[in-house]
Amino acid sequence: MKDAMLMSANLVKVDVSEKVMSRLSSSARASRRDESELVEEAIAEYLDRQDMELAAVEQGMLAAADSGVISHQAMKAWLLSWGTDNELPPPEPDIVRRR
Repeated sequence: MKDAMLMSANLVKVDVSEKVMSRLSSSARASRRDESELVEEAIAEYLDRQDMELAAVEQGMLAAADSGVISHQAMKAWLLSWGTDNELPPPEPDIVRRR
């Protein structure tokens, strides 16, 4: 089974520090797994997190397109007014992006 997996696998060369390689080897020995399995799992988990982060950014961009965002200038003016005699009300979105 493992040979069949290797036949369809792609070979990628990755340079890692001695410290990381040592940790990888130790983890492989402790888990009785192949180093390449651990590397593939780590890459897959990283890519899953990246996909989730990119989806969250896209969702935020779509929300901003729907309701707008508060400009830096408006937010700064509001924050700088805190604790003064002329405290401003919270700013409303003043930048609208169209989809």
